[in-house]
Amino acid sequence: MRDRRPTLSELEALRATLAEGSTAAAARRLGRSQSSISRALASLEDRLGRRLFETAGRGLRPTGDALAIDRELDTVFASLDRLSSRSAVTAGRMLRIAAPPTFAVALVPPIFAAYRRRHGDVRLDLSVVASADVAVAVAAGSADLGLTDTVMLDTETRIEPFHRSEMVAIAPQGHRLSTLDMVTAADLAGLAFVELARGHSMRRRVDALLDGVDREIVAEAATALAAVELVRQGVGVTLLNPFPVLNGRRAEGLILRRFAPSLTYQAVCVLPAGPASPEAMRFVRFLKRRVGAEEPPAS
Repeated sequence: MRDRRPTLSELEALRATLAEGSTAAAARRLGRSQSSISRALASLEDRLGRRLFETAGRGLRPTGDALAIDRELDTVFASLDRLSSRSAVTAGRMLRIAAPPTFAVALVPPIFAAYRRRHGDVRLDLSVVASADVAVAVAAGSADLGLTDTVMLDTETRIEPFHRSEMVAIAPQGHRLSTLDMVTAADLAGLAFVELARGHSMRRRVDALLDGVDREIVAEAATALAAVELVRQGVGVTLLNPFPVLNGRRAEGLILRRFAPSLTYQAVCVLPAGPASPEAMRFVRFLKRRVGAEEPPAS
């Protein structure tokens, strides 16, 4: 049975539409897309089982039910405003980031630490989500910013690329692949191989490249970080995007070789389609300067 309690997003859409007279104007007021406002209103009507607006020319006319609900919301939003003010005084600035596990563990902590040293007292709310859910979190307003290398098209978000990298073959130090300047699919035949789990965003691309190659899959890992550690321990070799899992000193004990045919990855910031928070934009600019545009050649 569906929860009949309205969400805050739905109630904000109702108030803004009542105040502005149209979903387009409400979207501009809230920094959201018009389609998200329309969906929120439709969802609210469905939850409550009441009609809230009627078409009137190019605008919308609220029903008596909509006006009655709006009056009830005065105390609700007044309380939220007080909580927001209190939070701003006690908590300072907030940056909400959604990222898949590798970005959340290997990229965000060092970048945020440097950002905080440079830009002062800001708090981080870091949500670890699947790559496919990064854009969803930003579109829903639960994150100010997303970081990923899996671009999920969403009309309620936009992307800003900040880094490009190429797939590499990774093996432990001393492995016979270290004698090669470039690794091909044929070079992996018969080798113990660490595969990414089937739910991982890179798995399908790797399988397509290695179609027909008789390799021995000795382990499957849910994250690129885990796959790299298995390789470091001598379990097998793997193919993956080196960014950001091998930034800093994480490549110690490993050899990296370019793989042919080349497979390009692009790391992106995911932002709302409308205005992004000033803190999120400041962080994006800092990230671009800090990380640079392109991965250096494999060792």
